Amino acid sequence: MEATLLEPTPKGIETAADCIRGGGVIVAPSDTNLALTIDPWDEAAIERAFRIKNREPVDPLTLFIRDPDDWTAWGTTERSDIVDALIDAFWPGPLNIIVEKTAAVPDRVVAGGETVALGCLGNPTWRKLSTAVDQPLCMTSANLTGQADDQLVDLDLATEQVGDRVDYVLEAEPAGTTQSSTIVDLTSPEPTILRHGDITAADLDAAVDIVDAF
Repeated sequence: MEATLLEPTPKGIETAADCIRGGGVIVAPSDTNLALTIDPWDEAAIERAFRIKNREPVDPLTLFIRDPDDWTAWGTTERSDIVDALIDAFWPGPLNIIVEKTAAVPDRVVAGGETVALGCLGNPTWRKLSTAVDQPLCMTSANLTGQADDQLVDLDLATEQVGDRVDYVLEAEPAGTTQSSTIVDLTSPEPTILRHGDITAADLDAAVDIVDAF
């Protein structure tokens, strides 16, 4: 069965949002990959997303928020000055920041851990979807595990690998040429880059105005 495609029109966005709020799993755009998109508070939807990928449901997920300044509702750190500088410079955009979680974060999202990865995407379709859902979202790339290494998951790949397993595929508006998101960990004494993406160490250092912070 082929995937049901939704255009990024107001009607399509609202249909996708209703599906997520009802416990569904859709494919939606991020700043890089197309991704399985779900309600962070719906454990059944999270388990289903992992099954769709043929992946064991044991890993944490990134929590994506719409408004950069809302990060303190979900994360906390003694280096809030660094977080504030980074989000001022790069959010919305392809940067995920790992901090200690607050009690508001669902335990399943962090797989029982004490830290959370936060993101805030700039893709225009995602931002409209986030506004319609009116809560954070979780996402994981829309491909079968181990079958899309070193490549972006585009519409053709997503529909081929998982299109018949999801409720809808929300088509994306053009979103630039981002190839990879950068992941920064602020839970240890020294900030650490866990994944180097389009935002470089030099970019990060310039943003926080601290010599060799990364």
